[in-house]
Amino acid sequence: MACCVPIPWVLISSPAIAELGDLVGKKSSIIKVHALDAHDVDCRACGDCCGRKRIAIPVDLYDRLKILKDALELKEGQKIPFCRLIIMFSDLICQCMGYVPRRPIQIKAFEELISRDIVYKSRYTLTRLADVSDPYTAWSFIELGLRAWFTAVHRLHNAQPRISPADFVLEFLEKLGINNRFSFAWAIHELLNSDDVEIERKEGRSWYAMDILRIKLLRAKECRENGIKVQSQVSTTMHLPAILTVLYKYARCIEELPPTTA
Repeated sequence: MACCVPIPWVLISSPAIAELGDLVGKKSSIIKVHALDAHDVDCRACGDCCGRKRIAIPVDLYDRLKILKDALELKEGQKIPFCRLIIMFSDLICQCMGYVPRRPIQIKAFEELISRDIVYKSRYTLTRLADVSDPYTAWSFIELGLRAWFTAVHRLHNAQPRISPADFVLEFLEKLGINNRFSFAWAIHELLNSDDVEIERKEGRSWYAMDILRIKLLRAKECRENGIKVQSQVSTTMHLPAILTVLYKYARCIEELPPTTA
């Protein structure tokens, strides 16, 4: 098939590329986009792309493929489907698009994805984190929770990330300036069991079933007065990375505040 052959070198070196200047303008060679920004490409005109009828392509990759598509159309003098570019680079694109599976088709499975791995993932993670007995186990719950959230939120948007869940966890720690993941996890554990927070739990027949519903940060006002912006209450239905960021900032703030008097 003509769509499966590599791009001819004559196309890359031809005047057609020069003509693209008026079409795409001057752009920076580095395009920064959110990991979930993607274009949905209809592949039915080409049969399929990477075994799928539709595929979500990260917007920065899409923009680069669009430049090549415009050049091919100038050379051939006719419109071509975008999926032809996907197939042309299928040996590179398909293997990079396999980090997470597609969004569930069945409604029940889709609802379970949203409920279990996005809305209530934070609640489960924090409840277990508060009860652990050592830093290693504490970090294990956080890491598993972050990985599951990262995969689920991309499945929700039916988009493929440009990094793996493991790389996302490393980037999350790096952005918070955390060098020791076990110390970070244990700091959150200690905070959840301290007098600096008030925990509201769900009623249940056993302690294991009494999930954490809300966390009140009792000294949040003092933190804000000292230039550290943290909210006074955290719902455990918030996204897990957001909750961990708030709790870590609050824990850091508490370390700098004078101790409360009994």
